[in-house]
Amino acid sequence: MNLGRIAALLTLACWSIAPAHADAVADFYHDKTVTLVSAGEAGGAHGTYAQLIVQHIKKHIPGNPNVVIQYMLGAGGNLAPNHLYNVAPKDGTFIGLPLQDLIFNARIGVQAVKYDAAKAHYLGGADVTRTTVSVMKASGILTLEDARQKEVLMGATGRSGQTYIIPVVLNAMLGTKFRVVTGYSGINLIHLAMERGEIHGSAASWPTIAAAKKPWVEKGLIANLITIAMEREPDLPDVPALAELVTKPEDRALIPLLAGSAALGRAWIAFGDVPPERLAALRMAWDKTMADPAFRADAQARGLALHPVPWQTQDKLAAQILATPDATVARLKDMLGLK
Repeated sequence: MNLGRIAALLTLACWSIAPAHADAVADFYHDKTVTLVSAGEAGGAHGTYAQLIVQHIKKHIPGNPNVVIQYMLGAGGNLAPNHLYNVAPKDGTFIGLPLQDLIFNARIGVQAVKYDAAKAHYLGGADVTRTTVSVMKASGILTLEDARQKEVLMGATGRSGQTYIIPVVLNAMLGTKFRVVTGYSGINLIHLAMERGEIHGSAASWPTIAAAKKPWVEKGLIANLITIAMEREPDLPDVPALAELVTKPEDRALIPLLAGSAALGRAWIAFGDVPPERLAALRMAWDKTMADPAFRADAQARGLALHPVPWQTQDKLAAQILATPDATVARLKDMLGLK
């Protein structure tokens, strides 16, 4: 048999197998419900993105299953991934919308983490969520230098996650005087406390603020002091990035660990031994949703930024964070008072 005929037979075999896999996935998802377990609250930007994507992604999953959201806040954003890893089925009917700290928290050994981050499978992300330190101008704090001179009260959910970690690290790196007030159950309550004057600011992703607190931006009520990234936030070209201000080599080594999670924000994941053909179908459904003109139009109408991140990029970033040298992790843990 010549090589041309062999190639033709192999091609034919692939064509016959692919529809079989597609039919098997469609048969599995038909009449089923896919549950998205969200670590973010319903009324915040995290919830807003989730609600919109759920409306559109179901038509791109073979078998057109129903897709619902289960909000599971707590443990600094770790309760949801803990549930996915330890309790939820691993058959492709339970997927997750974690906070961007999923891999970061695991690498630095946050006590609340009860999952193996290396077994997270990214489906894709909707946006890049660079953390920005923002304060109400009514506090009198307008610049990073002001935050070096005066105490600034910062709201946080707990002792893990960006709202806590970033202010504490900036105190160690840049000599700021952030005092973190923990105990808020979500970003909405942190924002409410800022409006009431109970606290001055927070460390949160800029897209979260821009989407959830648009009047603050339009009325010029907030001052953005710094973006935690290697480069400036495109929407905030006058706000310095952390990489511009840090000079010590041992501090610069921390930036990829602190900033790398930005491209993992607004990401959907699966955990564990999900059948490969179902995982591939979910990733394909994500890609189709991000490119769907109806979805993009709805996102624009709601003022939601879209900068999709492919799962391959996210898997690579996750691996890089998990590979952070022990000495770098130990230094960060020392800053945070973690053992």
